[in-house]
Amino acid sequence: MKRTLLFTGLLFLTLLGCKSQQYTFDELPEKQLVFGYGGGMAGKVDTYVLLENGQLFHNNSLTQETIELETLSKKQAEEYFLKLEELSLSTLDFNHPGSRYYFLEEVNKDGKHKIVWGASDHKLSKKYLDFYKEIKNHIK
Repeated sequence: MKRTLLFTGLLFLTLLGCKSQQYTFDELPEKQLVFGYGGGMAGKVDTYVLLENGQLFHNNSLTQETIELETLSKKQAEEYFLKLEELSLSTLDFNHPGSRYYFLEEVNKDGKHKIVWGASDHKLSKKYLDFYKEIKNHIK
């Protein structure tokens, strides 16, 4: 009886340890995929922050409201982080906003690297635009 109880207790503790850590917008991990858009007449900026565990946050600059959106699967989040790594944002220097602009930002232990586009006279490579559209489709 004692062995069964001990085994059940250890199994329970092990399963608790398997759950991904949950974060708040005020306390984010060092690795993030940040994306969004802004500009227009009001100058509003919508920022989304995706974490490796699948948590997704949205911040509206006008209302200063931050909400947690529906979580992506951990597998889907890992795929996005792999694609982000393949894009090598840190090797690209692209800062050409228009009156309406879009951005992708990689945040990790080495710092932050952000690209911004929207100006009609500067075109961003299709692979970055496709990646942005893909992640943006998750937050309709």
